[in-house]
Parts: sequence; C-alpha cells; structure tokens
Amino acid sequence: MLIPLIAFLVGLIGAALVSFGAWLLAPAAGYIVAGVLCLAWSWLASRAAGRQTPAQEAD
Repeated sequence: MLIPLIAFLVGLIGAALVSFGAWLLAPAAGYIVAGVLCLAWSWLASRAAGRQTPAQEAD
C-alpha cells in the first residue's frame, strides 16, 4: 500500500521538476512540457483502465 503511493508521489515530483526546469529555460517551454506530461499521464491511465479485466461472478 505504501510503495504505490511513494511511487506516485516521486513521479509527480519528477514531472513538476522537469516542467520547472524547462520553465527556467523559457516560460512557454515549461507550459508545453507540463501539457505533454499531462497528456501522457492521461493516455497511460486510460490504457491501464482498459486492460483491467472485469470481476468474474461466482456460480
């Protein structure tokens, strides 16, 4: 239970740092990187939700 939460938080912090680093180079680049990361996250979450198998009913 704790490992997935820590992994999520580390990923979130990493995405924020990458976006902030791009923003330091050029403010528009920071917004572009943040948008791309959000799109990638949405795609991965949708893909993971689609791969889950429905629960089987017991007879």
